[in-house]
Amino acid sequence: MSLVIGRLPQDDDELWHYLQVVWGMTVPRHAVCPNHQAPFDALANAYFAKSPISIWKASRGFGGKSTLMGTLCAIEAATLGAQITVLGGSASQSQRVHEVTQERWLYERAPADLVDGDPTKYMTRLKNGAWILALMASQKSVRGPHPQRLRMDEVDEMELDIFESAQGQPMNGRGLKAQTVVSSTHQYPDGTMTELLRRANEKGWPVFQWCWRE
Repeated sequence: MSLVIGRLPQDDDELWHYLQVVWGMTVPRHAVCPNHQAPFDALANAYFAKSPISIWKASRGFGGKSTLMGTLCAIEAATLGAQITVLGGSASQSQRVHEVTQERWLYERAPADLVDGDPTKYMTRLKNGAWILALMASQKSVRGPHPQRLRMDEVDEMELDIFESAQGQPMNGRGLKAQTVVSSTHQYPDGTMTELLRRANEKGWPVFQWCWRE
């Protein structure tokens, strides 16, 4: 397998090497614990839109969910021209994922020349028409944009009706399939994550789970 820089990654292997070469990121590809998956498998599933919705379940502080999600947003915007909304359980969680995307542009080989103007706390625009928008966790905020990719972080801190409203956002467009990532720790036995894991089992959504060992 050889990666041609300037060509879009065509499969999982090319995507993994692209992340290493262009963004300086080595994302683990091997599961360690029983019934866990590798973080890279979760990222690749979302990037290539292998499923319309996928769930990431990881430990708070050790799973690297926000870092992985911010990295995903950056590469989707840069390579696919994707328009992306980030919705956290709170405004600060949305902003944290957006901050990770901004950190990614600082790597020496990252395509920082794509960034159009100075990013704000909530928005980064790219010259290829892509954008990344961090949203407030409110009904008004989630009912507006229609991106191709919706990235949700710490949904267990989110009211279920906010999640439901946000599902109207992602739409096919710009040659891309719509895709949603639902990421969270699982803290509350009767919370939003419990309900979404139940739906995943019912609807066949893939669930990617990992811990600090992965």
